[in-house]
Amino acid sequence: MSPVPRSIVLPLLAAALLCAAGNAVAQPALTSADSTHMRDSLRTEGPGMISLGFERNVNTFLWDFGGNYRFEKGPWELTADERFQRTLIRTDRNTVKDEQSFRFDAGRDLSDDLAVTASFSSFIFSDNRALGLNDLSTNKALAGLRWSPLAVLEVSPMAGLSVDNQQGIEDIGLMYAGSATLRDLYVGRTMAQAELYASAEYIDPRFQSEQRGSADLLASFGSESLNHTQLTIRNVRREFYLAYDSTLEAQTGIGHPVESRDERIVTLSNTLRYRLLRPLDLVASVDLTQRDIARAREHRRVDDENPFFDSDISEFHLNGSAQLRYDNDAGTRGMLRMEINERDEQHSISPFAGASSVSVARQEMLEEQKNNTIRQTQLALHLSQAVGRRDTLSLSASTVKMQYDTPSEENFDDRDELFVLAGLRWVHRFSPYFRASLSGDVNLRHTVFIFSERSANNTWNRVIRLAPSTELRIGQGVVSRNSAEIVANYTVYDFETAGLAQRSFSMRQLTVSDSTIVHLGGDFWTEVQLHMRVYERGELRWSAFTVRPVQFFDERTMSLSVLCLQSSIRAAAGFRLFEQRRYRYEGLDRTRSGLLRSYGPTASLRLHLAGTADIIAEGWYQLTSEDDSAARSTPNLSLRLLWNL
Repeated sequence: MSPVPRSIVLPLLAAALLCAAGNAVAQPALTSADSTHMRDSLRTEGPGMISLGFERNVNTFLWDFGGNYRFEKGPWELTADERFQRTLIRTDRNTVKDEQSFRFDAGRDLSDDLAVTASFSSFIFSDNRALGLNDLSTNKALAGLRWSPLAVLEVSPMAGLSVDNQQGIEDIGLMYAGSATLRDLYVGRTMAQAELYASAEYIDPRFQSEQRGSADLLASFGSESLNHTQLTIRNVRREFYLAYDSTLEAQTGIGHPVESRDERIVTLSNTLRYRLLRPLDLVASVDLTQRDIARAREHRRVDDENPFFDSDISEFHLNGSAQLRYDNDAGTRGMLRMEINERDEQHSISPFAGASSVSVARQEMLEEQKNNTIRQTQLALHLSQAVGRRDTLSLSASTVKMQYDTPSEENFDDRDELFVLAGLRWVHRFSPYFRASLSGDVNLRHTVFIFSERSANNTWNRVIRLAPSTELRIGQGVVSRNSAEIVANYTVYDFETAGLAQRSFSMRQLTVSDSTIVHLGGDFWTEVQLHMRVYERGELRWSAFTVRPVQFFDERTMSLSVLCLQSSIRAAAGFRLFEQRRYRYEGLDRTRSGLLRSYGPTASLRLHLAGTADIIAEGWYQLTSEDDSAARSTPNLSLRLLWNL
């Protein structure tokens, strides 16, 4: 075995020493020993924070730096936000991707309803892989006013400079941005809110703009009923340089052609929540969305065999649902829901002068093949009933029918799909310290292709699952959770015959797991996790319900860790082992075909320093061997510093 590197040993020793030297605190509650608490959300107290992070996972290295700050004193208000992330992937050709964004806003009140404002934003992206827009940056500086002519209305006009760099070409031009916001305007029992925003960048020879607006009406009626109506509109135009084209430059003098993308989205939605009876509620909603996208270029190659055509995409979405909820506060709960969704997608092109009729016809045919309509209907039911004081029974069932249609005679992907899911769950509380549950469900999916060209792929997928589980608590020092799961998965082709090659298959699986946490005394706990999974893949003959096994897998995972939990220190050190044994079948005899083993120490440490900073470190050193080959060592490390300003 290779020696364990210092990068793993030092966190382990530091965790033990710091934990032992810490002041004694009251014994934490048993739930505090759960390992998930090692991943608690980071604190963000104070006017701002700074975050530093590093992570290595196999051959991927990730660095990130972030921070934000807010200052308010007297008439001044300042905010800043920064984020930088670098990703390095070490291969035969190392790839590096950098993303950086920064924003700074400042404002000074001149009176109760008037203030001067300024903002600066920057975005930089670079990727050494040749993937189109792999090097770009944009910087924007604006200044303006913030005016509140009414208590519910705020207007903010701004103007400034935009510097945009793409493909090594830097464009500079004037820009403006303005917004108007209406907040909490009450008319009777109806509240109205609205927002308008517009911006434009004149970075010749390019032009970019955005306009968006939204309006909300929230009306309450009755004691516990309300209606919410919302309208949103958004128009965005972006223009960007394409990669250098020497042939185009020789023909037109333009080496970097400009492509424009215009997107328009209009959405109207309404949601109603209505109390029918004391235990029964109705929730109904409907929304309609129209989305249009247009791509266009001004310059093209002459006599290009596959020219670019300006294209348009139109999408229409209609979604509607109705749901009944029942809760009598006496142990009976239920839900019945029906939902209908429809999406219509249309593609088209705009021929340009000089385009050959052959190219136009070919592209129109390709675009027509993309046209499609999807209709989906869903019905769902959930019931839960308390039986006495110790038992709870619940039933869940749902079905979904989906239709996918294409108008093109060249597209044979038209199909219908039916999904059915039904499950039962029983929970019994033997005592406050021990409970058990048993759940089972059936998942069915039938896919039917309409045309004979694809109908050989019609399938039934059937998944049957049974899962018992238990939870045992002994005093305040032991928690043991155990579970098992049996799954049978059968995929059967509708037109399976003895004359066709065997394609239907099955997978049967058994999983058993145990997780036990024990209090060792003081601030120390230990956690043991055991996991076993065995599964078999086979060729299936559904009509006779016979299976010819093909592969068998036996997987075992063991993890042991010691935890130290204090108010300012949370540390863990342990060891993890994973082993997978693979077998093939020769007739009915099973022969081992491979062995994969992965093992190594693990460690994690979190320090909370004086309420201002958190230091988080996680590491695992992985040794991997396959069959009789030498073990490969892979150190993995994750570090993070969070400093509350």
